[in-house]
Amino acid sequence: MPRRRTYTRRYSRRAFLKHARQNVPPSASSLQSNTTSTLRTTTSNLSTSSKRSSLPSHQKITKRTKLDITSTPANSNSNVPMDGYTILQNQVLFTLMCKTNCEGCGNRWNGTININKRDGLFVILSFHCSSCTNTITIETSPKVVASDRRDINVRSQIGSHLCGIRYAGLVKLKGAMNLPSPIQDERYSKWDKDLLVSVKSFSDRSMKKAVEEAVTAANGRELMVSGDGFWQTRGFQSRHGAAALLSCNTTPKVLDIETCSKTCNVCMGALAIKNSNPAQYNDIIRSHKCEKNYKKSSGTIESGAVLKMFQRSVSNYNIYYTKYGGDRDSKTFAALSDTPPYPRII
Repeated sequence: MPRRRTYTRRYSRRAFLKHARQNVPPSASSLQSNTTSTLRTTTSNLSTSSKRSSLPSHQKITKRTKLDITSTPANSNSNVPMDGYTILQNQVLFTLMCKTNCEGCGNRWNGTININKRDGLFVILSFHCSSCTNTITIETSPKVVASDRRDINVRSQIGSHLCGIRYAGLVKLKGAMNLPSPIQDERYSKWDKDLLVSVKSFSDRSMKKAVEEAVTAANGRELMVSGDGFWQTRGFQSRHGAAALLSCNTTPKVLDIETCSKTCNVCMGALAIKNSNPAQYNDIIRSHKCEKNYKKSSGTIESGAVLKMFQRSVSNYNIYYTKYGGDRDSKTFAALSDTPPYPRII
């Protein structure tokens, strides 16, 4: 019986993929799930399987929590999260509108849909009634608080980093799904810098919270941690690397992270004008924040980064890492023993 159930499940997946290939949509737009009351009425009849996929983004990404969304506070008869998104084919939207009555003349709507503005996945749609020239305009995504950016564009950019595909991969993904192209590459790069500030701020708060959880679990401020390092490229010739320290609780969490760079892109690029324009070269070198923070060999990045995190644990968190677990082939334990990070603590 278990074999038979497994076979049926696999066959249904193949059938679904075959059906999807044969029904590629001619055009699609990403629309927020609360655009019209008619859309809410239609989507309220979703199946139980679709309920599981309508979890908030945080739970979807971590896959740790399953929420009961059989009802929502906004509408007890709806199982659609009002802050979520639904990808809806334009033809389906037009057919849906043709089944509604115009709020201007009261007749069955029969008109045109136009895109007034597009910015990445965000669009402003206008529905023009041919009978009474009444026009309704909707925006498919809200603005981010204290910003002119649209929520859907910010989410897609964060998603591209989480999946490791960045801008080029995002262009291919949206092209394959017949969705609007992402924002321009120049704006994408600019937004990346702003996102980095928010990500760093969030990661700092997350690590501080993880430290307090570890302190509570250990019932003291002397902790056991595990660590590991990683490099940008294989081998020990990489110019960039990093290391992380994790708690040893039932659910390990990152307590600290340190990145090491043996080169700086700005410094390397400025070398091209060092001889031809020394004044500008000196201005660039003085004004920029150099990324180079490690001078030793690439093979010692892991041990050097872990040692640095040990040395700042008291100043950052007022805790002591008194026990350490790591790879047997690592030089980290030897570095910690040769250069004790805490006075009078072995």
